[in-house]
Amino acid sequence: MNKFMVLKLLADENRFNIFMKLLEYDELCVCEIEELLGIKQANTSKHLKRFKDLNMISARRIKNMIKYSIKEEFLNENMDLIKYLMI
Repeated sequence: MNKFMVLKLLADENRFNIFMKLLEYDELCVCEIEELLGIKQANTSKHLKRFKDLNMISARRIKNMIKYSIKEEFLNENMDLIKYLMI
């Protein structure tokens, strides 16, 4: 994974906020992110796709809902970044 691409992705305020909420809540659906951050569903989905493209998040279907979470592998490989962001 290209660390530069991760930083570039997180430079966007909305994506940074989504990432931080995923860290805080472990798993969220698009509607929960939309409600927490006041971002439209279409924009939230586009941001989540960017995370998926970099293999940073995973998605699991629960009935008619998809829950997103940060991949354990990403967390383990980027623990220094995560600690820095949590400050």
